[in-house]
Amino acid sequence: MGQIIIEIPQDIDRLYRIPLHESAEDILLKVDKLIALSNSIEDDEILNLWADCKESASEIAEEARQSWKRNFWKNG
Repeated sequence: MGQIIIEIPQDIDRLYRIPLHESAEDILLKVDKLIALSNSIEDDEILNLWADCKESASEIAEEARQSWKRNFWKNG
């Protein structure tokens, strides 16, 4: 049995057991895609897209990441 640790910016501790090999592989592929998406865009790049917005760069970046994550999990 293997183990994967994912650090997130929230104060939670959770442990999941995935008994099916195929399910585990599917989850790992999705996690890899999600990590690649979240690491591919920097806050200042997003700010340049919405330079005239009232929101801060961090707020815009977080909103965009949440949207991409929703689309990622929806479309797999």
